Amino acid sequence: MLASSLRDYRESAAAFSRPARWFLLATFLSWVGHGVHSVLFNLYLRDLGFREAFIGSAVSWGGIGLALAALPGGLLADRWGRRRTLLLGGAFDGIGLLSRSLATTPEAILAASFVAGVGQSLLAVAAAPFLTEHSAARERTLLFSSFFAIELLAGVAGSLLGGWLPGLADVLPEMLHPAPLAASRLTLVAGGMIGLASLIPLLALRGAREAPIVHVDQPGQRRAIGQLLPIGVNAFLIGAGAGLVIPFMNLYFAQRFDCSSGQIGVFFSVAQISTAIAALAGPAIARRFGKLRTATAAELLSLPFLVSLGAENHLGVAVAAFWLRATLMQASIPLASAFVMEVLPASLRARATSLMNLVWNIGWAASATLSGAVIQRFGYAVPFYATAVLYAIAATYFYLSFRRYPETGGDVKWPDEAKGVRGPGPVSE
Repeated sequence: MLASSLRDYRESAAAFSRPARWFLLATFLSWVGHGVHSVLFNLYLRDLGFREAFIGSAVSWGGIGLALAALPGGLLADRWGRRRTLLLGGAFDGIGLLSRSLATTPEAILAASFVAGVGQSLLAVAAAPFLTEHSAARERTLLFSSFFAIELLAGVAGSLLGGWLPGLADVLPEMLHPAPLAASRLTLVAGGMIGLASLIPLLALRGAREAPIVHVDQPGQRRAIGQLLPIGVNAFLIGAGAGLVIPFMNLYFAQRFDCSSGQIGVFFSVAQISTAIAALAGPAIARRFGKLRTATAAELLSLPFLVSLGAENHLGVAVAAFWLRATLMQASIPLASAFVMEVLPASLRARATSLMNLVWNIGWAASATLSGAVIQRFGYAVPFYATAVLYAIAATYFYLSFRRYPETGGDVKWPDEAKGVRGPGPVSE
């Protein structure tokens, strides 16, 4: 079985279309840039003299941009095209990261964070429909899993780069030795430039043709619109559950177990790497049991580990539960995304993605605001238990809503020129 799975993996990966390969490269560059900023940006603002309240605002303005651009981004991807929307998103994202690296006034920093959030939203909204429409059914699940794994691994690489580059200042000659603030700013600029470089592979997509999206009012179309309700409810419940605990995981380890920032960084990096590996292994399991059942099972299997985090007082057990929970829960995401894109007609894919991004972020923002007060009064156990309940409801409702849909439904027959010339890699001709 292992040999067969590896053979299927190689064959599916070799079948990735050229547009899909270029987009995966752009995704890697974009998320490396964000990884650099995730490590340094808050610390940089603190060194500039800003207090925690403003730092929180700077982070939240990115989320506001992401949420507000979600629905317009879906309409834009439908009417203007997925490729053009990706290009616009990459430009906004890279310019936003670069601008906030150089800005020093509060207004400019908030505006740049908002622009970066808009760019992220446009990229997220157009990504799934673009990948669906430039892949065949056989390799699609692996393509979505690879997309998800690349985001995770690029984030790890960017985080390591963001932690390592400022330290290079210590080995430079004294006359070239920048101050700590300048070293952080230069590193953030480098991260912004890497993010902006994602435009290069996105520009290579200009030869990729897109079939016109036909909007017709048919019974099947109206039935498909009804599918958006369980998709939106699932995204909202997952976002609300995540917002209760994910923003506070570093504080959880620091306060309950007195862990250092270095230890917490290792915990998070291992979780991302294991999740990426699981995401790449997911298609082999999904091929046997189906994407919907595999994604649902992974979500439900993660719940005992989530509950144990709320009750655990031993660091080793808590870390193992954290890794297993993250791996199982997040590995289900690309499988569920691929399934949703297949059951929906092409005219609804961008709208569904924008809806999922919008309601997920609404759920996240609302629960993250509430969770701080809950933790302060009741401790960490209650948010973990509440998240487990929300995830269980989301997984069960989503499965019951779509269990009768065939996994191969919604596959689009694309001509070779629309899918792009197939090749061994993104830099081949």
